[in-house]
Amino acid sequence: MKSPLVYLTAVKLKNQLKELVKSPAKLIYALFLVAVFALVAFTKSERVGEELRSPLELTAILTLFYTVMFFLVFFSGSASNTPMFTLSDVTMLFPAPLGPNKVLFYGLFRQLGVTLLLGFFLLFQYGWLNTVYGITYGHLLLIVAGYAITLFLAQICAMAVYTRTSGKENAGKTVHRCVYGAAALYAVFTLYACREEIMAILAGGTDWQTFLAKGAGFLSSFPGLLFPVSGWAAGMVGGMLTGDFGQSLLLLALTLAGFAGLLALILTSKNNYYEDVLQTAEVAQSNVTAKKEGRVAEAVPKKIKLGKTGLGKGSGASAIYYKHKVENRRSGKFFLSNISLIFALIIIGTSLLYRNMFEEENVALIASFAMGTYMQLFSVALSRFNRELLKPYLYLMPEPPLKKMLYALKESLIADSWEAVIIFVPVALLVNASATEAIFCILARITFSLLFLAGNILVERVFGSVSSKMLIMVFYFLALLLMAAPGVILGVMATIFFSEAGIFPAFVGMACGNIVISLLVLYLCRNLLQFAELNNR
Repeated sequence: MKSPLVYLTAVKLKNQLKELVKSPAKLIYALFLVAVFALVAFTKSERVGEELRSPLELTAILTLFYTVMFFLVFFSGSASNTPMFTLSDVTMLFPAPLGPNKVLFYGLFRQLGVTLLLGFFLLFQYGWLNTVYGITYGHLLLIVAGYAITLFLAQICAMAVYTRTSGKENAGKTVHRCVYGAAALYAVFTLYACREEIMAILAGGTDWQTFLAKGAGFLSSFPGLLFPVSGWAAGMVGGMLTGDFGQSLLLLALTLAGFAGLLALILTSKNNYYEDVLQTAEVAQSNVTAKKEGRVAEAVPKKIKLGKTGLGKGSGASAIYYKHKVENRRSGKFFLSNISLIFALIIIGTSLLYRNMFEEENVALIASFAMGTYMQLFSVALSRFNRELLKPYLYLMPEPPLKKMLYALKESLIADSWEAVIIFVPVALLVNASATEAIFCILARITFSLLFLAGNILVERVFGSVSSKMLIMVFYFLALLLMAAPGVILGVMATIFFSEAGIFPAFVGMACGNIVISLLVLYLCRNLLQFAELNNR
């Protein structure tokens, strides 16, 4: 007899496939992703006369990447407010004659399937991985498999912590502190292994390549690979890439032993999680209903420090900006949100890799800027302005539409400006860029923020009435590509005509193109709030 949970999972997968085929927007989006992947996979560059980099360096990169993803999944999954179940699951599964452990594992696999979608971007890294490290399609699948193993075991660890500490807030905090301590100890060991190179750099040396090579050697060998879960998965993949199958088998055995221990810990615990899950499912369902009705349901901290009340400054449209400042202060934000902080650390860390990968500083700065711009696209898409468009006071305020729009964008532009400085000052120092190049790089970064915000306005103005979120996402990316094209073309032309001046003319060209296109879009969509108000009536 087939298990009810297996049957339920199979039916849901089948219905999702049918919905994909019947929904033109989702089908177009899927075909678009396949086309982009094919473009990346078959248009790889060649390193003429250059040797491939060591696969041990790639193993070190995987160790760091898997570790970051492990912490993200672990700390999000071990909280009691993690939406592992929908309200329909609660009403159907909890009264059923099924053991709580089986229901918990069903929720785990549901959440794991959603989390694995985040690793889809790994398939788009084939071009540069093949060019730099000689990675084949089979090797890329191994990297994705290691990523999946890391996420799966992170979910298992989170489940073990949750089942053992459910209802015990102090116990959960103690476990989290222990995990933080283990990560700090691992970082100390890594720095200690590179102590001689660090002292040489602090003494005035600039041999970063030796430092990175030493760090990569530690992270790609024992004991660097012994960090639980992420180090094991990276070591298994690295052993397959380098032909060290003994290392892969040893770490595979360690992974299986850890999985068995966690499984035993979960199965022997008393699972009293139904009440927490029910409350979380109700909150998640209310958020879904709010989105369907056009209302905003933002995530706020459980404990908010109220502090000073009132806006203090601002009147009319300017009150929107000071309202945003109060919201940032009460939510605990400074200059960067949590997502922006993670992106900043990734960009700064990647600039070290680019410094070691490319001998010319100009190429390393351009590569870091390109990666930062790619990640900026997603951070701006999640900005405050899109949420503000759903709030009625923005339309009811008796002010000109353009003035209200500009004040609604002001907080995001200021935050993005600080973000550009915080990211690219360290990046410029790491890649030995000049002060002029750093200044114009930051300027270009800020203009891309303005361009992407204008892209949000354009998509809302033109495609705001489209109900399909998938279709809007496709239009959003296409609109941003078209809007960014003039700036990129100007940057390339400036580099060609002023080749002796370095790379800062490229940043100047991109900045000029972005400013012109952004201001043009803002002017053409200046009545967005007015027309949106009329449509809402």
